[in-house]
This record gives sequence, structure tokens and C-alpha cells, in this order.
Amino acid sequence: MVPLRQDGDVVLGRDVTADVVLPDASVSRRHACLTLIDGLATIHDLQSQNGTRINGERIATTRPLVSGDVLTIGSVVVSFQTSSRRPPPREFLSLTVLQEHASAELERAARFQRPLAMIAINLGLAGQVDRVAIARALEPRLRVLDSIAWAGSDQMLMVQPETDANGARVAADALLSLLKPIAPAACAGIASWPDDGSDADTLIGSARSAALVADPGGVADADRSPSTRTIGELVVVVADPAMSRVYGLIERLAKTDLTVLVYGETGTGKELASTALHRWSARAEGPLVSLNCAAITESIVERELFGHEKGAFTGALTTRPGLLEAANQGTVFLDEIGELSQSVQAKLLRVIETRRLTRLGDVKERDVDIRIVAATNRDLEAAVEAGTFRRDLYFRLCGATLWLPPLRDRRRELPLLAQRFLLAACTNLERAPLSLSSAALHALSSYDWPGNVRELKNVIDYIAATMSEDVIQAEDVLARLRPSKGSDRPVDKPGVADATALPPADGTERKFRPLEEEIRDLEKRRIEEALAAFGGNQTRAAEAIAMPLRTFVNKMRQYNLSTRLARR
Repeated sequence: MVPLRQDGDVVLGRDVTADVVLPDASVSRRHACLTLIDGLATIHDLQSQNGTRINGERIATTRPLVSGDVLTIGSVVVSFQTSSRRPPPREFLSLTVLQEHASAELERAARFQRPLAMIAINLGLAGQVDRVAIARALEPRLRVLDSIAWAGSDQMLMVQPETDANGARVAADALLSLLKPIAPAACAGIASWPDDGSDADTLIGSARSAALVADPGGVADADRSPSTRTIGELVVVVADPAMSRVYGLIERLAKTDLTVLVYGETGTGKELASTALHRWSARAEGPLVSLNCAAITESIVERELFGHEKGAFTGALTTRPGLLEAANQGTVFLDEIGELSQSVQAKLLRVIETRRLTRLGDVKERDVDIRIVAATNRDLEAAVEAGTFRRDLYFRLCGATLWLPPLRDRRRELPLLAQRFLLAACTNLERAPLSLSSAALHALSSYDWPGNVRELKNVIDYIAATMSEDVIQAEDVLARLRPSKGSDRPVDKPGVADATALPPADGTERKFRPLEEEIRDLEKRRIEEALAAFGGNQTRAAEAIAMPLRTFVNKMRQYNLSTRLARR
């Protein structure tokens, strides 16, 4: 059963852009068109190859339809039914289910290089919203393949497969026109794949952000123009709202002299954040001194930080100021501060509290005017509870806390960073610029990046150095990505058996098939079984295997499956 809108045209055909998709070889891409006006229905053939019939009679002109008419579209038989009862409005999905639909449609869009858009509509209504009235108002413009959900008390999200940015803008304008009598201040934001996001969360976030800046009654595109930040000689691209907030906070903290503790996974840019704190501060003309506390032993850390007098220890042939003295009137960046020993922690605490230090082998205290920025990827609160990190030092370091989001949580920046790294790598290699295909960008966006920006740069540098073609494809990217659990073992190429795997216990030789091929066979078999179980009803079959209907229909076409075979 496929519900039809109350008014307007409904195209029936084999093409994925049809309003009602009939995936049968006998059906033309755009086969016939139903027109519904004020409860009356007509149909006309769209110059199809196999024609359209009403109750067995082939039609040549526009013909009226009545309830009970049997339509033959190619060799697909369809019954047209009307009801005196008003059909229920389109069911809105939960936000979680819509995200799942969006992810499935994004996968299909990447695989078949098809457009996809996201629309966010803010109703701008104060008080309680009549959701039934809203749903009925939108019904004439909702296609069968569209998914829609409430994303708050007065915001809706819609996934529009087979729709580019221009099409989404037209659709959003039409939806706002339908809503005008109920919600005159409604506005919309649109985002399209892959320009505004390559994963569901990013695409949804882009559309919602666009809706926030749209004028009442208007439609706004997602902002694709990233901002740049200058940090010394570096120019940093910022496109993700989370990173915009981070750099805004850094600017405000730079105007103070607070000690800052920077949290972030490896590769998220903790040193870059410390550089920004220094360069944007009143201490910018002073030195910026860095030390990785995990890279050297305890005894050397103490010497490096506090300095030493001549003869303080074996080999101390001269007096040497430490890094804390060298950073006077500047900034000290202590990376991996969680690795410091308890004794060094105690001495560092005294420096922070008194702004004075004592060199090894000396009794004289020296004044230092420094700002300390510390960084870690460890849970220092847990270390405090475990007794491995001093509680008093922890609270001294937390004058201000800065959290750097991992790359997987700011995917909108990922394509920009990838393209920026790629251009730089090609320039360094003195080779012609390479480009990333949409499928390659999707592969990059689908990976979790445990090594964050540093890992992304390494992957892009490798690809730029080894690519022989001009366009980077998904398989070029996948060949360099690690398994998702963070193992250092490289990802196996499809069809290549692990050379270290043990043979079967019975000594027989195992037969391997490419994993992708096995998955395709299983998927095809499950679709066939579901169609057979429900007599060819695509909607019920798709629900049975928890697959979005749009994806299910596309898979049927991909595997050349017919509902006629399922009915046998």
C-alpha cells in the first residue's frame, strides 16, 4: 500500500527519482503520471515503451481514474483505491530513526554517486505546536522516499534523497509556503552531501545551523566558507562550530595570565592551542618554550625544567639555566604533564605558587615571570584519585580548562583539512595537484581517526607520495586506514588472506572469498527471502530486515530482483 498526496502529480517509474518506484525491467524510467486535484484523479502515459493500461485497455490520452481501477504499468499490476475517510498524515520518525535513515541514504549516495540533501525547518511558534496540522499541511510536498522527524518542540528535519542543493532550496520554499497559514515565521536551512557534510550528524548540524540564521519565511544555505585564524606564521582553517567555540575561548583566555590545562587525544592539536594562547597574549614578544614530559627520564626532566649549577651532578661541567628561566616573560608549554614524577610535581607546584625556582645544586631562589600551559591526554582526575598525580597541583593547573574535540566529532573540517594537506603534500613533492573523489571523502569521513589530525595528515602524505592516478578513490584511502579498534595492523585488502592465519585443524586447505562478495551474496539472499515471505510487498519486506525502503528498492535494482519472482 502506497499512500498518495491529496493534490499534485505523482510520477510512477523505474527511476529512483520517481515518486513511486517500480523496480521492474518492463517499466520505463518515468512511465506514467497520476494527477490528483480536489479528490479527482487522472493518469496519462509519459511516452513509455510498454505503455499504460486501465482495466486492460491501453491508454493514449489522459484518462480519469475511479476507485477499484486496475492499472498495468508495463507488466506491473497496480490497484487504485480511494477512501471517503481522510488518510492519516505522514508518520514522523524519531530523531534516532531519522539519523539511521540518513546514514543509510548517505551510504547509498556515496556508492552510486547520487545527490542527497537535508532540510531543517524552524516553525517559529510560541507555545504548543499542533503537530497533526503541521503534518497535514506538509503532506502534498512529501515524497514517498523522504524521511521526516521532529527534532525538538518546533523544529523538523527532513532527509531528501536524490535531491541536490538547488532542489532542496525549491523544496524548502514550497514547504514554507504550505506552512505559512499555520506558521508564518517558519524558516528553513538546507545542507547537501558531500559539500556540507559526509556523515549524518554533520549534515544535520549544518542544516540546523543554517536554519538558525535564516530570515522568517526564508531559506538559508549551510555556511561553506570556513574562517581562518593566524597563529604566528601558521594559518589555521576552522569550519566546525565546536572548533570556532574553542578558538573563541582561546582568544579570551589569551588576554589573561591564567594557567591553562589543555585536554585532548593524541593528534588533536594541543601544541597548536598552546601556541595560540602565547601568540595572542601580551607575552607574544617573549619566548615560548616547550617540553614533552613523557619523552625524557625523571632526572633529565628536572634538569631541563629547573636548570643546574656547575658540579650539581656528575657531568655538570657548567652552569645552565633551565627552561623555566629561559621562558621568563613568556610561556612554558608542558606536554603530557601527567607523566611527571611526584617529586618534580612538587617542585613545579612551588614555582606556580611563588613564581620562584631553585636550580639543582643551588640554594638561591630566582624570580621567574612565566605563564604555564599544560596538556595531557590522560584523565588527571582519575590519576589524582589513584594517588599518582598531586591534587594540589591539579587544582593549580585548572585555572582554566580547554577541551579539544577529536576529529571524529568535527567531521565538517575533515574534507577541508584533507584537501589542504593534499595540496601541501603535492606542492612539497613538486607534482601536479591530486583530487579526492566523493567516495574517497566518504571513506575519510566514515573513519574514527584515533590519531586525529596527525593521522589524517600522515595518510594524505602517503597517498600523495604513492598515487599514480590523478584522482584518489575510496580504495586508495581504505588501504591506509587502521582497524577501528586502534590496532596498528594495516587494514587487509579485500580478497587477501592473512598470511599469519593458522590453517584449519583438520589440515585441509581453507577456501577464501572476498569478504565484500560474501556480504553482497548474503544481502541479496536476505532481500529475496523477505520478498518471498511477504508476497513481493516491498514495504513490508524492507521493514522485516530493518532496511530503509529507499535503500531496499535501490538494492533490488542493483541485484536485478523482481517482485514477480517473489510471488512465485
